[in-house]
Amino acid sequence: MDKSMEKIDIVKLLIYLLILIVITLFMILFVIVPNVKEYRSSKVVYKKSLVHKMRVENILSDRNIEYSNLNSENIRAITSFMHKFSTDNFIKYAGKFFTRVSLVEVDKKAHKKEFIEYKLKVSSSLLSPTSFYVFLEGLNRYENIIQADFPIRMEANGTKISSAFTIKVYDINSTK
Repeated sequence: MDKSMEKIDIVKLLIYLLILIVITLFMILFVIVPNVKEYRSSKVVYKKSLVHKMRVENILSDRNIEYSNLNSENIRAITSFMHKFSTDNFIKYAGKFFTRVSLVEVDKKAHKKEFIEYKLKVSSSLLSPTSFYVFLEGLNRYENIIQADFPIRMEANGTKISSAFTIKVYDINSTK
């Protein structure tokens, strides 16, 4: 027969058990409970941050869609700024509509800090006024951003019409 169980002192066992329970309760009260409170406050902060992050991501997504739409709608204007203005190319282009073209630079200034504005005086000779209007319509498809300014002066000299007008060419300010 096993008599090892008879030697166990019940009082000592209860004291050890009580000490173990007190230590466990002490650990629960002073270590785990404060961490649970901190965890709850951190969880609230995390949820608020997550909501804010989702809002910002939605706004960013909307802005990216808007940017893509604007980029596709204005692709011609955007690519126009990639080409440097060349007087030779412009005279060659205007030569399709006029019999004689001369170009003189009048002014060059910064326009709203992002762009440079060239003012050029164009003198030309043409056979009919319709070719002038076709030229103005064609400026919308020219490789640079060009604006024809008023006044446009036209005088008839027999079979030819001489014209003089000012154009503005916009270029990106690369020194900015």
